[in-house]
Amino acid sequence: MRVAIVAEVYLPKVDGVVMRTMNLIDCLLKRGDEVLVVCPEVPRRGESPVPLVEFPSFPFPDYPEYRIGLPDARLPKALQDFGPDVVHYLNPFAFGFRCHDVVRKAKLDLPSVFSFHTLYGEFVKQYPFLSPLSPVLWWLTKQYHNRADANLTVSTVMRDDLTDRGFERVHLWPPAVDSELFRPDRATAAMREHLSGGRPDGPLLLTVSRLAPEKNVEFLAEVLRQTPEARLAVVGDGPQRAELERRFEGTNANFVGYKRGEELAEAYASADAFVYASETETLGNVILEAMASGLSVVAPRAGGIPSMVEEGETGLLFNPGDTADAVAKLAAVLQDDDFRTEMGQKAFEAASGQSWENSADRVREYYQKAAEAHRNGDGALQLRGGLAQATIDSLVLAYRAMSWAQQGKEPAVQPSESRPN
Repeated sequence: MRVAIVAEVYLPKVDGVVMRTMNLIDCLLKRGDEVLVVCPEVPRRGESPVPLVEFPSFPFPDYPEYRIGLPDARLPKALQDFGPDVVHYLNPFAFGFRCHDVVRKAKLDLPSVFSFHTLYGEFVKQYPFLSPLSPVLWWLTKQYHNRADANLTVSTVMRDDLTDRGFERVHLWPPAVDSELFRPDRATAAMREHLSGGRPDGPLLLTVSRLAPEKNVEFLAEVLRQTPEARLAVVGDGPQRAELERRFEGTNANFVGYKRGEELAEAYASADAFVYASETETLGNVILEAMASGLSVVAPRAGGIPSMVEEGETGLLFNPGDTADAVAKLAAVLQDDDFRTEMGQKAFEAASGQSWENSADRVREYYQKAAEAHRNGDGALQLRGGLAQATIDSLVLAYRAMSWAQQGKEPAVQPSESRPN
């Protein structure tokens, strides 16, 4: 197959969506497929395993790691030259939706698959100046997703929730984890020493997260204060790091920055339990990685998390925002070694059978079904979307104005140097 992926975010950004994208691409290439990625241009891109078509971009207000791309007339030409069997709009929003509009305006008749990975309508509530946009973003997201020949999302909870919200043709992109990389025998004394700040003998908790408001890491500060016997290693980085380090002052928290590959696998396996705070996850890849590493999980009963964590078997779920409940669930895990060990073993068994290869093969099946439905006229009805297009265009203009105001100048737009082959 020839697959064009329109990626809202791409390398070198580090997050669950990019990780899922790269694993999908790797599996497609192993199946002999050809892949082209369309994405915003960023500084210091580095290597990509597939050809790119990049477009100028500017940083999102308060979150410079996320850049909003500005697609132009080169996109239809690039797609025509590539001749995809399907276009996969992966986690589309400000860039992906506008790419879809550019393709429609050029009257390219291409089968499309949209995949939903981020609760945009929910995590904007963590940003005070964006919170009023929540209902608008839910409406906008549904308008665009319902133009796709197939929609994918990454947990059964989110599939059912989107269907209840009026999203159409929604299917499951199965969760997956690299169980060759993430496994219990990766634990090392040196990593535990590092994570614990030189105090490896006490209970060691781990959280892995991008440090941004929507991840809710600050919630763990009070939880840790009420769990003084434990230490918490915070793996990750992001725009909120300095603020979070101030909030955790006086606690047994150790911020260790990003970790990748084998070093990240060692971090998971060297801890005693995994604790998580985000309430806006469609899935939470880090939870699957922790489970594959043999860790019991303590996390909120929110988003797609309950589809992975079986209460009392592979972990414990607390009520969102309930500090006392989170502290009690952590105490139950930390104070009973046998219970914690048994849950960790069950978590390992539950996660280890979910491979990226099987997950990607399911996505390929949806690609083929979407292309067939499109040919037969059984896919999405291509209705006029003037209001949705005007809304996303207005949002991009507003974001650019806010970025301009924050920087005190016109936001830097990464110049586009690469051209489609």
